[in-house]
Amino acid sequence: MAPVTEAVLSMSFGEGPHWDIEEQVLYYVNILDNSINKYNPATREKTCAEFDEHVSFIIPIEGKKDHFLGGMKRNIVEIEWNGENDTARVVRVVAEVDTDKPSNILNDGKADPRGRLVTGTLGFKSGSIGIDNIFRENGSIYRLDEDGQVHKLDDKITLANGLAWDTERKYFYYVDTMDAIRRYDYDIDTGNISNCQKIFVASEHGFKGHCDGMAIDTDGNLWVALFQSSKVIKIEGETGKLLQKVTIPTSEVTSVAFGGPNLDILYVTTANTRCKKNEPVWGAALYEVTGLGVKGLPALKAKIN
Repeated sequence: MAPVTEAVLSMSFGEGPHWDIEEQVLYYVNILDNSINKYNPATREKTCAEFDEHVSFIIPIEGKKDHFLGGMKRNIVEIEWNGENDTARVVRVVAEVDTDKPSNILNDGKADPRGRLVTGTLGFKSGSIGIDNIFRENGSIYRLDEDGQVHKLDDKITLANGLAWDTERKYFYYVDTMDAIRRYDYDIDTGNISNCQKIFVASEHGFKGHCDGMAIDTDGNLWVALFQSSKVIKIEGETGKLLQKVTIPTSEVTSVAFGGPNLDILYVTTANTRCKKNEPVWGAALYEVTGLGVKGLPALKAKIN
């Protein structure tokens, strides 16, 4: 069956989709709005709450209903939000990273198979925020343990982005958008990574765009958003071989997440960086892609004391 792509709602700059398997809803952030969002496919309703600061990700916390870990500038914060209205609040700052690099901000983040948050940073030069205005190798990858301790896993990252784990093969995958998709050996007991290998470089396959957010299916294959290329691509995790290309009607494809009752719907966030916040027509959307013939691994909640 050929993939079917449907736009389900408009957005300006969607990122960080997280499918909550208990609530059967999709959480994501909107970069231009400084907002956290919830989309319910059963009702087609969306709710959101805005902040004064940039929000880079939102992940539900295990055992704490209506509480999330989020990224705000260089801070990992705990957010309280019932998902039903526009009122949310920052409960506390859990940790701060890159204290010696004031230009840096957090970007994508996910919980690993043991519930530890893994996230990364990037640094913008003075002036406009854009993919061509980023300090080279100024970011890092961090792990936040359940006890609140932060550990640097790798450095010299230019644009920290998509994350995925393959516990069967003991791999951790990471996207440095300005470099490559990297595969690390992964120790599930400690959360440590080692033996970095570059497995996929977009330009080497004729793509003009850049790898962005990422998800993994039950076969160990990666599904990767290609920013500025109108594509989601499927990559064999073991070899980095390009397996499939899915065209998305918007150029700036930002991230992906498997969702739905059977985890067989690929949710795709996109952006239109030319739009201003209050324009009624964004030119970007949240898409549902069906008919891919695969299922994703469930997104996990974060654990934090």
